[in-house]
Amino acid sequence: MDEQQHETAVTGFLEKLKNRGLRLTAQREVLFRVIAENIGIPSTVQDIWGKTRDLDPSIGIATVYRTINLLSEMGVVNVIYLNEGQFRLEMPEQKLHVSAFCRHCGSLFPLGGEDRKQETLEQWLGDTGMELLPQSIAIAGLCGKCREELKDENASPADQGPFGRSGHCPRRRRFRGGQGQ
Repeated sequence: MDEQQHETAVTGFLEKLKNRGLRLTAQREVLFRVIAENIGIPSTVQDIWGKTRDLDPSIGIATVYRTINLLSEMGVVNVIYLNEGQFRLEMPEQKLHVSAFCRHCGSLFPLGGEDRKQETLEQWLGDTGMELLPQSIAIAGLCGKCREELKDENASPADQGPFGRSGHCPRRRRFRGGQGQ
C-alpha cells in the first residue's frame, strides 16, 4: 500500500467512526494508522499490537481486538482468517470478499467474481428475510505446488497438519468407539 492509499484508508476509518457517533481517541488513531499499514499483509493481533506499542505503549491487546472487530462490523475492513491465528485485512470493495487459501503452505488466492456471489447470497438470505452483512469468506484447499509436493512424498493431505506440520489440527475432535473424547 502506497502512502496515498494509506492516508485514504486512515481518513475512511476516521470518517466512518465519526458518522457512527464514536469517539476518536489518540489510541484509535494510532491503531488505524498501523492497521492501514497492514492492509493486504498476513498478520496477527500480536503483530499489530507490537507495532502500536512502539508508537503508544498504553495500548493494550484487548483494544487491538476490539478495534479490528469494530472496523470489521462497520464494513471498513474485511478480515480474512487464515490458519494459526493469522488473518489478512482487506479494504472492502463490496459487502462480500471470497478468497481461498492453501491449508498446507498458507498462500492466499483471491477468487474474484464477488458481485455474482454477493447477488446469489443476497437472494438466498432475502428469501429468509435476512440482509447480508459485510464479511469475508476464506475457503481452504491445496494449491497446485503443494499437491505436487504431497504426491511426490506419497503422502495424503489428511496426514498433514496445517501449514505442512505433522499431525492433525488440534481443534478437530476425534471420535473413538462412537463416543466423543
